[in-house]
Amino acid sequence: MTIGKQIMEGMIWHFKTPKKEAWDRAVQLLKEVGIEDAEKRMKNYPHQLSGGMRQRVVIAIALSCNPDLLICDEPTTALDVTIQAKIVELIKRVQKERGISVIYITHDLGVVAKVADYVNVMYAGKIVEKGTINEIFYDPRHPYTWGLLSAMPDLDTDDERLYTIPGSPPNLLHEKAGDAFAPRNRFALEIDDKAEPPMFEITKTHSAATWLLDPRAPKVEMPEELKKRIERMKKEAEKNGGKL
Repeated sequence: MTIGKQIMEGMIWHFKTPKKEAWDRAVQLLKEVGIEDAEKRMKNYPHQLSGGMRQRVVIAIALSCNPDLLICDEPTTALDVTIQAKIVELIKRVQKERGISVIYITHDLGVVAKVADYVNVMYAGKIVEKGTINEIFYDPRHPYTWGLLSAMPDLDTDDERLYTIPGSPPNLLHEKAGDAFAPRNRFALEIDDKAEPPMFEITKTHSAATWLLDPRAPKVEMPEELKKRIERMKKEAEKNGGKL
């Protein structure tokens, strides 16, 4: 199918939009997402476009039925860094102009830092920590979140090797008792093998599912290297006017 037909499809099926009107609307959407020669591009097939242009077309398709909520699942995967930045800026611009909400599903914490207001950290299909962007990046409480932040590339780190979380993700076909992250968690407690931790409230907007937050648990501090990294992030944010 041409990209024009793919953009028009939702409008025709959901709203019974006449083909001529759907065509004009699709051309306008291509212009909105920054594709030049929109009329000509309507007749192109996906293989005739670059990766960045295909991603823009997908965003146009998603916008074709005027959603209140845009769900972007790994919107920057397989794109080079320059194109990634352009796609992120495009989504932010569309979000602002249309007044819509956006949910990003991504493993790229660099993208999260640029776009998010609130963050849910997930492991084995469940939310293990949630909070505002500043709470997650500056005051993480779950060991998995510690691992994710520690694994981010950082030019100022003392270690030349990139940190990796030990072990492998669990097989979700075989559910185990207790905390799914326990086998990979060097801070795991005995109870982690027996019972799944509840969400412990840290602030009104911040909570985490780890037994380390139970008042009876021994006090465990985040790794020292991560503390230093967070301090560096804070200083860098101050230079950028408080933005991550």
